[in-house]
Amino acid sequence: MDINPILWIAVIILLVIAILQILYLFWLSVTLREPRPARQPNAPIMPTTPSGMNTIPPNYQNPATRAGTASKLVIVSGLPGQKDMPIPGNNFGIGRFYSPENNILVALDEKSISRRHAVFMGDEALGEFYLTDTNSSYGTSIRKENSFEMLPPGQRERIYNEDVVQFGNNVTVRFLLPTATRTAVTRF
Repeated sequence: MDINPILWIAVIILLVIAILQILYLFWLSVTLREPRPARQPNAPIMPTTPSGMNTIPPNYQNPATRAGTASKLVIVSGLPGQKDMPIPGNNFGIGRFYSPENNILVALDEKSISRRHAVFMGDEALGEFYLTDTNSSYGTSIRKENSFEMLPPGQRERIYNEDVVQFGNNVTVRFLLPTATRTAVTRF
């Protein structure tokens, strides 16, 4: 019985493919035993100030610092691992990414925060501070009498010491400012 040489070549090719597959499976079983590093971070990575760059202008003197109390934003919820941030001046933007060329000096890296979400303005002499939503996608709310009220875009809203503000859907902060609290001012 004579077997065609083409049939022999096909059998040899199939055996070589089978051997290569067995070697590949062996290689996979050896390499997959070692844990691979995770490619996705398990928490948000907050932007940092580039080295050599100061977020607070060198000639700025915060009135709260002079009075003994530092003005700051205390992160209440929405940004795990971040506790508080100093207020970097009297006029700055709040957004998703730090951008000093656009005056965004407070970065809240969360999906519902717009690139240019809100603007903070303060008047040291009067001890008055204002927050303006800059037509952000998910809005800015301020807590008044135990409920959050949405700020109308483009309209300045006065904020007081210990006011709680929600930026976007998840980030809630408390402003610690050198002024009276809302309840002390609105008490009759």
